Amino acid sequence: LIENGALTPAQISEKTGESRTNSYAIADKLVSIGLAHKVNDTESTIEPENPTKIRSLINHRQQQLREVNDELTGVLPTMLSKFRLTSDQPGVLSAEGVNSLKLVYDEIINSHQDVLIFPSPYDRDDPEISAMIDKQIERQRQAGIKSLALIESKEYENIKQQEDGLLSVRKLPDGVSFDAQIMVFGNTVVSTVFNHGIVSTIINSPQTAATLRSVFFTIWDNR
Repeated sequence: LIENGALTPAQISEKTGESRTNSYAIADKLVSIGLAHKVNDTESTIEPENPTKIRSLINHRQQQLREVNDELTGVLPTMLSKFRLTSDQPGVLSAEGVNSLKLVYDEIINSHQDVLIFPSPYDRDDPEISAMIDKQIERQRQAGIKSLALIESKEYENIKQQEDGLLSVRKLPDGVSFDAQIMVFGNTVVSTVFNHGIVSTIINSPQTAATLRSVFFTIWDNR
């Protein structure tokens, strides 16, 4: 259409090699999504809109996807919890951005399970993320969820002072740290990267959780 101007579906069929049936369907689709319009109200002949309409269409679809993603983020923890009650199947979910943290934090609250934490040295670099972490800590306290954390040597004394019945910490060996934060709760393992954009990988697997839990307590019991 861009090369030839107004065409009928029959002409579109001749120029593209599509069947006439497909060409009618394609013409109708182009009109319905705003990339073409009918000529003088003729039933069949169409001509193209400006190609920049394609960019507008993509932007609109991207906005729709963002809205759907936000809605999914709100309901996915509940869906996952119900799924786990009726299935032993492992599952992996990768999510990006601040919403990925919201998803993880809601998972922790919904699980009502104690959390084992291998902290990342980068999790407090962004003020917005740091505020989210503080808010989540308060949510977990209100829910009575205990946290056990292995802390880098340079941060240990400061965080040690915050210990109480819901937070216990032990010091990692000197020089040991983890680029990604790893959290283990129930049958779930979450790895979150903070220093190259926020990316969280949520693994629902009893075997993987048990393995990371064993690693955690091997370090914990020797500190």
